[in-house]
Amino acid sequence: MRKGTETSLPRRTPRTYRLARISVFSALSVIGSFIHPPSPIQTVAFDSSPGFFAALYFGALDGASVSGIGHVVTSIISGFPLGVLHLPIALGMAAAGATMGSINRVSYRWGFVAAVVAGIAINTGLVIVAVPVLGWGAALAFLPFLFLAASLNGIVAALAYVGVRRRLKL
Repeated sequence: MRKGTETSLPRRTPRTYRLARISVFSALSVIGSFIHPPSPIQTVAFDSSPGFFAALYFGALDGASVSGIGHVVTSIISGFPLGVLHLPIALGMAAAGATMGSINRVSYRWGFVAAVVAGIAINTGLVIVAVPVLGWGAALAFLPFLFLAASLNGIVAALAYVGVRRRLKL
């Protein structure tokens, strides 16, 4: 093609670069997993912020990967308090990351707001998975803590995204 006739096709990210990026943000999730807001279950932590940011900035695949890995790592660090139920929760967190990445692509200017709201809703809704272990009463009592943590994670990710989206080219 001649220089002036190029179309604006999305540039494909090399696999090595994407793997390194996911690894770095997963490592940030590990660091965040040690920061716990007050909650009766210690898997509630700031492990979702890097996944939410990755979803907003890099897209659905990176967001899903980092969010899922982030939850698994937090569960390991916390000693798997919900047992095998952490696997469906990790898949739900991956779905939250993928959804956020997809929604954010709709509108560059304000898409992140709807994406963060969706991520918080999915993250909070995952309390349903804990009902077999906790029971309905405990799960409903845990809901405000989970909502607060998901909201804080979403706000941190959104602030970081808005701060760097025009300056950083990764």
